[in-house]
Amino acid sequence: MKVSAAVILAAGRGTRMNSAKPTALHEVGGKPIIDRMLVSVAACSASLPVIVENANGLISAHVGEKARFVIQPVSLGEADALLSARAVLEQAGDGLVLVLYGNLPLIETEYIDAVIRAAEKDRAAMLVFSDEETEELQPVGVFCFEGALLLKALLDGEACDTVADCAASMAQYGVEVHELMISAASVPQVRDRAGIAFCESVLKASVLEKHFAAGVTILDPVTTHIGEDVVIGRDTVIHPGVILSGRTEIGEGSVIKGGCQLHDTRIGSGCTLTYVVADDAVVGNNVKIGPFVNLRPKTVIADGCKIGDFVEIKNSNVGEGTKLPHLSYIGDADVGSGVNVGCGCVFVNYDGFKKHRTTVGNNVFLGCQTNLVAPVTVGDDAYTAAGSTITQDVPAGAMAFARVKQSNKIGYVEKFRSLKKK
Repeated sequence: MKVSAAVILAAGRGTRMNSAKPTALHEVGGKPIIDRMLVSVAACSASLPVIVENANGLISAHVGEKARFVIQPVSLGEADALLSARAVLEQAGDGLVLVLYGNLPLIETEYIDAVIRAAEKDRAAMLVFSDEETEELQPVGVFCFEGALLLKALLDGEACDTVADCAASMAQYGVEVHELMISAASVPQVRDRAGIAFCESVLKASVLEKHFAAGVTILDPVTTHIGEDVVIGRDTVIHPGVILSGRTEIGEGSVIKGGCQLHDTRIGSGCTLTYVVADDAVVGNNVKIGPFVNLRPKTVIADGCKIGDFVEIKNSNVGEGTKLPHLSYIGDADVGSGVNVGCGCVFVNYDGFKKHRTTVGNNVFLGCQTNLVAPVTVGDDAYTAAGSTITQDVPAGAMAFARVKQSNKIGYVEKFRSLKKK
């Protein structure tokens, strides 16, 4: 069943967060709280959710057309925030209105559905938990009422400062609010920074359990962060100190060693990565990368490649079996298969105004310290001599020399040292 309207109360000033932005925009698991809530609420409401925010408009600027918005000009509590959405309650009439606090990042649709079903029967329902210290029932922050009934309580109740106060006042209309008991940890609220940390721990535990069940070895869960959208194949081993975020995917039987930070990156099967930072990159199967490698966006590495230490690749395609052993920069390039890139090679892609592309054919050997000044093409089976700066195309099968002739000045060092002493 879907409610007539859903209202998310997010007009708080974030005082306890000690932050310039509202609580609803703080992130849990790499996603703003309000984004998470909108996903859960969307399936339960017949209309776009309504978010009550304060006058700074930061939430509406972030959410855009995914919700409707009303402003609470002055922070006067929950009941006043709900009255800011009076038009929504009037329009709902005898239909059900879902009300949520805007600080529930882990709220799931199943809990919302349970409250809606209870309200459909009893006209009003709410989630509650038992406070460990006082043993009193406290609201979780998920309520469902008939719209007209809620509006009546808001307008008639003299002491309705909170939504829970409104619920309590409904007894005078002969309505007993259905209280659904859950544990406090099931739907934790983010009231302060400690609340964010707690929600992260809850989310992390569920993510780890999912990967353990999928046959993934995580050697040190405490120092490992894995986002909830990450997919990892069985028999892959995750070492301590690894961060996997966004929509990262890793195949089967890979080893992700310490220091790796992968975001929105796809790694194949049978790969080994050590101290790799990757963002929006694609890596094939049986690839060895690292240590100290930076894979920037739009990098695609084919099967069987080796990317060694201190290599940076950006917006480039690297062919099957190619080796980039160490100390090289490959930017805006298409590199063929079976290529050997010598130590210290640089793909010079920027002329100060525009980025240009470099093409390297198959089975090419680039000597150490080769500079390829784009736009330039090196044909199949070509070689470049060490220390060359290539500014013109190299034909297939050719050997390119592009360096000045060496000149030795006999006795120069002794003369130079004598000048320094004067």
